[in-house]
Amino acid sequence: MLYLFIYLSKQRSLMMKILLMSLNSKFIHTNLAIQYIKKYYESKHPDSLASLILKEYTINNDMDVVLRDIARGGYTHIFASAYIWNVEHLEVLFSNLRLIDSEVKIIYGGPEVTYNPVQQLKNKFFLDAVIFGEGESVFSQLIEQIGLYDNEEGFRRTKGVAYKTINGIIQNEAMPLIVPLDQIPFPYSDITEFKNRIIYYESSRGCPYSCSYCLSSASHGVRHLSFDRVKQDLAYFLKSEVDQVKFVDRTFNTSKGHALEIFRYLIENDNGITNFHFEITATLLDEDYFDVLKHARPGLFQFEVGIQTTHQPTMHAIQRPMSFSLLREKCLEILAMGNIHLHVDLIAGLPYETFERFLTSFDDVYQIGAHQLQLGFLKVLKGTAISRELDLHAYKVRHNAPYEVLSNKYIDFESLCVLKEMETLLEYYSNSGKFIHSMAFFMKKQNAKPSAFFIGLAEYFNKNGYFSSPVGTYRLYEILYGYYVETFEESDLFKDLLKVDYYFANLKGQRALFNYEDMPNFNAKRLELLGTEHFQKNVLMLKERQSAKQILKNVEFITLKYDIMALIQNDYEQVVEMANVIMFDYTGRESTKMIAVSFEEEQ
Repeated sequence: MLYLFIYLSKQRSLMMKILLMSLNSKFIHTNLAIQYIKKYYESKHPDSLASLILKEYTINNDMDVVLRDIARGGYTHIFASAYIWNVEHLEVLFSNLRLIDSEVKIIYGGPEVTYNPVQQLKNKFFLDAVIFGEGESVFSQLIEQIGLYDNEEGFRRTKGVAYKTINGIIQNEAMPLIVPLDQIPFPYSDITEFKNRIIYYESSRGCPYSCSYCLSSASHGVRHLSFDRVKQDLAYFLKSEVDQVKFVDRTFNTSKGHALEIFRYLIENDNGITNFHFEITATLLDEDYFDVLKHARPGLFQFEVGIQTTHQPTMHAIQRPMSFSLLREKCLEILAMGNIHLHVDLIAGLPYETFERFLTSFDDVYQIGAHQLQLGFLKVLKGTAISRELDLHAYKVRHNAPYEVLSNKYIDFESLCVLKEMETLLEYYSNSGKFIHSMAFFMKKQNAKPSAFFIGLAEYFNKNGYFSSPVGTYRLYEILYGYYVETFEESDLFKDLLKVDYYFANLKGQRALFNYEDMPNFNAKRLELLGTEHFQKNVLMLKERQSAKQILKNVEFITLKYDIMALIQNDYEQVVEMANVIMFDYTGRESTKMIAVSFEEEQ
């Protein structure tokens, strides 16, 4: 009988063709979860006869094409990662697949379904099971048990599974957490598969905080990979010279020793190419951190700091109390070093924060001067603490994913609409990095709060119908100039600032908006300048001589009526009308270099 059991289980495994799939929000994203699940299963079952196929689609794919691809795959089991950005696409996809194939087992995992797996199974006729908890161990045991027995017995015997039976829905007890984390294999065996995509990586799981709007608050405790393991993984990324590695640790620097070891390793082994992104708590940074971080190559690290609000009652309501003055101080220290890109976040629609008070939060955070400020809107995720406080705060929430707030007792829908428009303009004119100098000058001249500037610009957009259709990049320069003229007057100075920003952003071509000062023999002079040994060696920092025409492919010269470089250097205080030339060097990996040049001096 034992031999027969083994024979039958092998036959069942041979017949299993399993699809691990995701619908990512963009092509450049990767799904770390299904990579981990596949690698973990293969490490625990090296002799498995089951066939595992991994496919990553995006929500931008034609769902009919995805449906055909999956239907033709002949899969016995399909495991899909469900998130707020793809759950509705998955529902369309699998409700149609079920009409075509009544036999395939469709199983969900992921944060969008694991908070209420029984309800998910009740609501989705096409769904056979939901796995919850850490998917690596649940999937591994489930496939093993299905291979040994059959689908229903496999479901019954596996912790972390909720499933349908002819007698109703059953939810098993949870699977224990994976300890130590090192037993989960490195997910990227062939990094070339992820060329031109963001590489996601985690060195820890869990979060020490309990923010009421976040699903991470549903679990407690933090587990870390060993430093030896992290070092081995990072060495692979560095050797492969990937563009960016994005750490998905919920709070990377929750353990000071762990974070500092990784920072030191990356600084000491920097390949000059790879960039690493971390979500951090800025208030935890102390002198030890800054002593290490000051040695990082510019562009090596990006930090994301979730501020969310500066309103103390709101901080306490969302279980995220902090000192904003301390946080601001730490952010300014990061910026003062000049080598780390800083991204800060705000969330509109939180409890106790009115429209007027949110504008104060916006002004507080904007004035920090971070490289990017993301203005987000509260998403009431099921399973979070705030989802149980809807009546308390009179929340009205969209019924469809991503469950964004429409209003509450502190802020109405119209006010949120204004903030939505501010978000759009923030992306256009601040976060894009295409209007650095013109925006700084405009806002200083206006001498108003940042929120007042963006509200006024939104009114200008609405008045002229600019929100009604997509706006091209150059058109944004024309619109900002139009708003400047309406606010102040016609200005060749502001045109020069816009011109500098345009070329600083590596945008090409002559544009009608900009003035082009006539300079005799301009083309010949720039070629002559680029050809000099002194300029190539001491200004462009070239290691080998190049022809002037070769260099010209990576630089741009513009003529200006005003001395914009001097204006920037004196904090937009002193305006000097003087014909001058600026050269933009686009060869740097991290940023454009802007250089004032004089043809006469370099002869």
